[in-house]
Amino acid sequence: MTGTGFGPHSLALAGGTFAVALVLGTPSSAAVATATRTPVETCATSSLSIVLGEGNGAVGHFYRPIVLTNISNNPCGITGYPGVSYVAGGDRHQIGDAASREAGPKPEVVLQQGQSALGWLNQVNVDNYDFTACEPTPVDGLRVYPPDNTESVILPVPHARGCTRHMSGQSQLTVAPMRSAYP
Repeated sequence: MTGTGFGPHSLALAGGTFAVALVLGTPSSAAVATATRTPVETCATSSLSIVLGEGNGAVGHFYRPIVLTNISNNPCGITGYPGVSYVAGGDRHQIGDAASREAGPKPEVVLQQGQSALGWLNQVNVDNYDFTACEPTPVDGLRVYPPDNTESVILPVPHARGCTRHMSGQSQLTVAPMRSAYP
C-alpha cells in the first residue's frame, strides 16, 4: 500500500516494514525513518477475556461492543470479524442465522497484555419482523468466536430473542470488524 498523497506526509507498507518520509521544503531535504515490525501470533480464544460491553438502543436496534482483552503474557493480533450467533437450550444449539458482517476496513490490532479490541454488535429487535417469517423465540446467549479461531465462548444475553427461521435479506445480528479499544 502506498501513501495517500495528502499533504507533505507519505506512508508505505510492505512485508512488515514501514517507511515514513517527511518533506520539508524541497524533495532533496526529505528525511526517511524505517523500522521493522515483528509479526505476532493470532490471539487464541484461551488468551482472551471476552465480554459484552454496555450498549445503547436505537429504534428497533440494540448496539453493544464485543470486547476482547489479551490476558496472556505475550502480545497477540486480531484482524477481522468475530463469529457471532444466538444460542439456546442445554445443548447450546444455534438460533437462526449467524451475524452478517458490516462492510469496512479490517485493521490488524496488536494487543499487549491487558489491552482490548472491540467489534460493535447490532442486535435487531426481532419482534418487529413478521411473526410467521421470523418465528421469534427466547435465546440464552451469544456464541462468539474471536477472529481466526475455532474455539468459542458463550456470553449470556438476558431477555434477548432471535428468529428461528432464515429470513432472506434480513439480519437479526450484524457485527463490525474488530478495532482497537484505545484511541
